[in-house]
Amino acid sequence: MRRGLMVGLAVIGAVLATTGSVSHASIRAWSLAEARTHLAAAGEFSIVDVTQSDQPRFWITVGRVPLSALRPIGKGTVVRGARKWRDFRFSGPVLDRLTGTRPSVRFDFSPAPAGGVRIRNFHGPLPDATQPAFPIRGAFYYGWFPELWTQGGLTPYTHYVPSLGLYESSDPLLLRRHVEAMRYGGFDAGIWSWWGYGDPTDARLTTALAVARPTPFRWAVYYEREGYGNPDPEEIRRDLVYVLDRYGSKPSYLRIDGRPVVFVYSADDQDCSVVDRWTRGNPGDVFVVLKVFGGYRDCSTQPDGWHQYGASFATGIDRQDGYATTIMPGFWLADRTTSPFPRDLEQWRAVVREMAASGDPFQLVVSFNEWGEGTAVESASQWATPSGQGAYLDALHEELGVEPYAARALRSSTVEPRSVSRRSKSPAQSDERSGVASRLAAVASPSSARTRTASSR
Repeated sequence: MRRGLMVGLAVIGAVLATTGSVSHASIRAWSLAEARTHLAAAGEFSIVDVTQSDQPRFWITVGRVPLSALRPIGKGTVVRGARKWRDFRFSGPVLDRLTGTRPSVRFDFSPAPAGGVRIRNFHGPLPDATQPAFPIRGAFYYGWFPELWTQGGLTPYTHYVPSLGLYESSDPLLLRRHVEAMRYGGFDAGIWSWWGYGDPTDARLTTALAVARPTPFRWAVYYEREGYGNPDPEEIRRDLVYVLDRYGSKPSYLRIDGRPVVFVYSADDQDCSVVDRWTRGNPGDVFVVLKVFGGYRDCSTQPDGWHQYGASFATGIDRQDGYATTIMPGFWLADRTTSPFPRDLEQWRAVVREMAASGDPFQLVVSFNEWGEGTAVESASQWATPSGQGAYLDALHEELGVEPYAARALRSSTVEPRSVSRRSKSPAQSDERSGVASRLAAVASPSSARTRTASSR
């Protein structure tokens, strides 16, 4: 979506919102045929459904208006032998360009004093309000393009060529295609790299949530600031309250037991103080999933869940038993000439099967589209396939036996999220891998690359 078009839609929305004070007597009347003609010619308009709690925005085009979808309101008046009305009601299908769907909507309209159509009392479709059951499969997602197509003097900053080109993360069509691709790959959620209030990744998440609203796909914030500092509890609380207020109530935001989920990236945290800060900073309504470090199981206070970002370069998988399994297809930084972890489709299929067999509550993929680090599973020209989704998503689709969402949700509802709940310290479990996983984070996770990323924006 280009900036100029977005501004234009905002202006249209403002006109719709500010015509309410016009005197009804000053509005001329239309016949039913005139009303159909004017509504069909109205073009695209942006409007908010204020009757729903999440107040969704729609970008609507009515197009052809069948007689069955239109009726006048009231008795009207006879003007020169023809009956005319000042108010009409439309009820029928439209095109919503934001979500790419054709929902049925209802609204009242009348002639606008300056010409055109005045819309009011808009009622749009209800969202898909389902939430996934455990195991929840998610992909780490990056909405920082086009800014990050160039880094360190390299354009594009990747060894690969995305099948959708060097795209813009704010484009609703692009986001729809990505949601479709992730659903094809068996993902329930995208874990959205979020760099705080005012950052482009903040504004774009709003569009991503709107695009996913009619689908069972969910988004969750990946809180990045912890990876580059140690925010105090008050800073954490302020950010989490913002996330709750801006995103947490959206139907397409990931929730567990009614609580919005936030994943937290970290790079240098090596002791339980990070858990203490996040426990004190949590306003109480957020399901927090921290990144592991050596000895994380021994902390007297525990978060709601743990995860690892990255995987072994030898095996392509990381297991944190009872919490999360993370897999990765490869790793190749754009500014390096060789890859320490080359892609291997057969190995990828094997780790997908191992992830599915783990039974862990969170089953995660690094990443959907971190192109600079070469971990993307999104389709690229190097692994394009007839499905249009690429070899790595094809493998996920096939190995996971992706089935209709409702069937998988019902089947997985019996999985016990044994380690994903807020609790006090339980008997320590021996986990020699936790130290290894922590060391891997300095290599496999984007510590140095993300530092450059943060400073470049």
